[in-house]
Amino acid sequence: MLCFGNFRFPFRWLNRRYETKLEDELSPHCKETSAIETELRSRPPKMLEIDSIARDATWCLGEISGKKVTKEAKVLEKELRKAEEGKSRFTKSELLRFRDKLLRIRKEIERAQEQARVNTDIYLTWDYMDIYVATSMRNKWEYEETFDFVQNVFSAEKLRELGLRYFDPTQSMCANARDKGLIEGLMLKRAFCAIYLAQESDTMGKDSELAATLAQGKPVIAYVPKHEYQEYAKKISKYPLDFFKKRLLILNAEEVFQEPECMKQLMKADKKYEKIIEDFLRQVDNYRDEQPFYLWMEKDENFKKNCKDFPKICEILAIAECYNFEKRAKLLNGRHPLCMQVNLESGVANGVLVVRSPKECAELLYRILTNQTKFSIEREEKRFTILKEYISESAFRVVTDYERLTNSFWNLFRST
Repeated sequence: MLCFGNFRFPFRWLNRRYETKLEDELSPHCKETSAIETELRSRPPKMLEIDSIARDATWCLGEISGKKVTKEAKVLEKELRKAEEGKSRFTKSELLRFRDKLLRIRKEIERAQEQARVNTDIYLTWDYMDIYVATSMRNKWEYEETFDFVQNVFSAEKLRELGLRYFDPTQSMCANARDKGLIEGLMLKRAFCAIYLAQESDTMGKDSELAATLAQGKPVIAYVPKHEYQEYAKKISKYPLDFFKKRLLILNAEEVFQEPECMKQLMKADKKYEKIIEDFLRQVDNYRDEQPFYLWMEKDENFKKNCKDFPKICEILAIAECYNFEKRAKLLNGRHPLCMQVNLESGVANGVLVVRSPKECAELLYRILTNQTKFSIEREEKRFTILKEYISESAFRVVTDYERLTNSFWNLFRST
């Protein structure tokens, strides 16, 4: 099932092979773990190493970071002119302090982006590229979550010992979208497998990277966070204020708040959750009318401290987000037809492996790289035979019982 897309063809093909020939046909899945580990550890060290960008500075690589500073600088100049005339809600001295902060942020962005471009050039020199991390990041919290995830996965002792090369998107930047697309295409072609981060939202770029990897017959591990909502509420309470407005509006637009199971969980937290959300969003809008600077974090923190509903909003949003993560994990684990992609060379149906923690991801990645992945062969809905991976409990391979599809697929796929 790892090598073939049905049972009849490999039976006819393999039953005439001797043992040594069988090993050739089923390579590389029968390669010894010890041989793989020795091969990985004995590779020459990298000629160049990237210069790591600190967690707090990774958001500077985002497309909107520089635009946000420029936009806020324009608003600031208007407020300074108003302050000169005594018409601003801010004092001139605090506006000047904020201007100094914006200048520091701009310099930090320039330094981080220059280093990220150098890092990209270094990634292009590496003789191996083992893992590609597919993600979409626009906001500060997304960069920081991705940074933490990458650090947690690749700091695992088993993976560290293998000396892996991996593409870290929080350390890289490209001058333009065209080059970025070409670089990502090259990385996906070179990498042995990809890790797909299912964050709060999906994007065309990230989803196409998942599909492109599966279509090459390579493994894709999809990480969907799993949290207890109390723990997640505490975590997001430290996030920027605009996180809350964006996520509340998006979840509402996607009708997550209206789904029966989510509503049941929200009602347990507070029966008036809809009114609390409505009041909070109105308060945020009123606050933004008075204080339009998103990068003036101290002001936003004061708003959060003085908003009596803020702890409850964290709880409500955490419940909805955790519910949404569970829903997306199920979708990636088989409910969506695109969670399986056909290997364009062999025709084998290649499935996504869904994990829920960095620890699970590190362990599964190690097993995939060293041929220690465990599977069970199961019947599903009396219509499919699936090869289920042990850690993720995901279908890695599928063979259908639909005879007409099988005949049509293998007659037409191989002749196309």
